[in-house]
Amino acid sequence: MNSLPMDDFWGALKPVIFVAQIFTLFPVQGVLAKDVYGINFRWRSLRTLYSLFFVVLAFIALCAQINLTALFTVTTGQVAGILYFGLNLTGAICFLIISRKWRAMMIRWKSQEDVYLRPPYRVYGRSLKFKIRLIGFSVIILAIIEDLLHVASSIKIHHKYINFCNVTGTFWELYYNREHPQVFKYVSYNLPTVLLVEFTHKVYLFIWTFMDLFITLISIGLLTRFEQFYQRIEHLKGKSKPEVFWAEVRGDYTKISSLVTYLDEILSPMILITCASDVFFITFQLYMTVRMKTTSITTIYYRFSLIFLIFRALLMLLTSSHVYVASRKPLEILRAVPMSSWTTSVQRFINEILTIDNALSGHRFFYLKKSVILAMAGTLITYELVMLSEEKPLDSSNICG
Repeated sequence: MNSLPMDDFWGALKPVIFVAQIFTLFPVQGVLAKDVYGINFRWRSLRTLYSLFFVVLAFIALCAQINLTALFTVTTGQVAGILYFGLNLTGAICFLIISRKWRAMMIRWKSQEDVYLRPPYRVYGRSLKFKIRLIGFSVIILAIIEDLLHVASSIKIHHKYINFCNVTGTFWELYYNREHPQVFKYVSYNLPTVLLVEFTHKVYLFIWTFMDLFITLISIGLLTRFEQFYQRIEHLKGKSKPEVFWAEVRGDYTKISSLVTYLDEILSPMILITCASDVFFITFQLYMTVRMKTTSITTIYYRFSLIFLIFRALLMLLTSSHVYVASRKPLEILRAVPMSSWTTSVQRFINEILTIDNALSGHRFFYLKKSVILAMAGTLITYELVMLSEEKPLDSSNICG
C-alpha cells in the first residue's frame, strides 16, 4: 500500500510561495522550514516592509492613474487602467491579510489532512506535490512569456512612432513618457523613477496572474483529499459495512468539509476580486484583440494575453467547481448501502453532504460551481457586444496623436 507521509499541502506549496515572496507577496517567515510550525508573520520584518513598500507604490500609481484620467475624456482604456491598478492593489492587500493568518491556516490544514497522509488512504495517480508544482510553475512561466511579449510589442510600437512621426529625443525617455504618462507627466525622466515604475509594473503583473493561480492551487489541495476519500469507499458500493465504519469515514469527510468552510471565510474577498477582474479583463482583452492591429507583434501579444487570461480563469473556475462535484460523489455509494446495513450514521452522512455546500464562494454572492462559468460567459458576451457597439473603430494610422 502506498502511503503519503510527505505529500502534504504545505510541503507541495512551499516553492510557489517562495517565488511569490520575490514579488512582495506572502511576507511570512519559515517558508523553507520543515513543517508548518516554523511559519511566522511579523510586522517588523524585512519581508513585511517589502510588501508594504509595494502597497505604497501601488497606491501612488492608482492615484496617478485616476488623476491622469480626470484630465482627459474618459476612454475604455483609461477605465481599464484604473480597474487594473485598483483591483490588483486590493489583491495585494488581501494577500497581506491572508499572510497574517497563514500560520493558523496551515496548522488547521495539516491537522485536517493528516488522516489522508497514511493508510488506508493512498496516492492515486500523480502526487499532490507534482500537481501543484507543475501547474504553479507552468502558469508563472506563461506569465513571464506574456510580459516579454508585452515589452516587445511596446518597443515595436514606439520605434514605429519615432520613425513615422520624426520625433527627436532618446528612445527610452520617449518610451517611458508614453508608456507611463501617469508618472512622467509629473516627474522628469530619471533612472531611479524608471526602476520604481518597472518594479511596480512587474509586481502588478505577477499579482494579476497569481490571484487566479492561488485559488487554483488551494482548490487542487481540497480536491485531492475529496478524491482520496471517494477512492477509499468506491469499491464498497452495495456492500454491507458496520456502523462504526461509516461513523469513522464520516469523521474523515467532515475534516475536509469543515476545512472548505474555514477557507471560504478567509478567501472570499480575493475570490470576489479575482472573478470581477477576470470578467472585465477578458472582455477588454477580447475588445483590444479585435480592434488593435498596429503591428504583428502587437497582435500576437494581445492574442496570447487573451488566451492566457481565459486559460487561467477557466483553470481556476473548473478546478474550484470540481471541489463541489467531488464532495458530492460519495452520495452514490451511500445511497447504495443495503437496507440491512442502513444506520443512523449513513443517514446523517447523506444529510451532511446534501445540506452543506462544499464550495468556495465570492462572499456567498456566488459559489464556484459549474453554473457560475455559464453565468460569467453570458456576462462576457453581453459586455463585449456593448463595448463593440459603443466605441468607434481604432484609427491605427494616427499614431502621432
